[in-house]
Amino acid sequence: MAVVGEPLAEDRAAHILDEAAFLALVAHGALTPLGHALLAVSPGDPDALRSHLRELLPPPVEQAHFQADLTAVVPGPPAAALAGLLSSAAERESEGHAVTWRFTPASVRRALDAGLTAPDLLAALAAVSAAGPLPQPLTYLVQDTARAHGRMRVLPTACCIRSDDEALIRELAAHRALQDLGLRAIAPTVLASARPPAETLEALRGAGYAPALESETGTASVERATGHRAGVTSSGCATAPLALARRLLSG
Repeated sequence: MAVVGEPLAEDRAAHILDEAAFLALVAHGALTPLGHALLAVSPGDPDALRSHLRELLPPPVEQAHFQADLTAVVPGPPAAALAGLLSSAAERESEGHAVTWRFTPASVRRALDAGLTAPDLLAALAAVSAAGPLPQPLTYLVQDTARAHGRMRVLPTACCIRSDDEALIRELAAHRALQDLGLRAIAPTVLASARPPAETLEALRGAGYAPALESETGTASVERATGHRAGVTSSGCATAPLALARRLLSG
């Protein structure tokens, strides 16, 4: 009614109604309880709106209900810290008024990969449990996954140095001139280098050693020196050698 007779009145009225619906002040063409409270509230006393706002925006839930079927249920919007903890160690399965996460060996392994230990993870989950101790199936899952975690490790390296002479391997690892290679012993006869093969060979030879290059199959690899081809004459003519031969033969 306030914009009737003004330019673009219909568009302005539509936008106002859309904003009112977005703010939950109107619904289905009528004022909501929040809308009535907003009309009745005094500008200097906004407390009357708080009860209506709490109904629309309940406080976040900070605890979860852990079930024996390896699920965790949060009956309401989860707090950010709780959602982060559960998402780090479980798979989110449902949304809505009750949010559900499911723990699996892969999801628990993901939490361990991120640096958590089994005791730390169990303690963090127990701290947000709404019903006391964690179910035994969840505790066993975390402990069993932790026992298998890290039994094998992946080492980033650019190349390896191997030798049957263990004393030589120890000597290389302690050599000051080879510190830039970042040599690390991964076995009594193997060193891992942080530099590619070409740079590692050059550093070893520069330190007075005589390494040989080995292929991926374990066989010796022959290093071929870079060849130098004679330059092409500026004429670039295919008949130039023939003319030169004729001049030589003619004396």
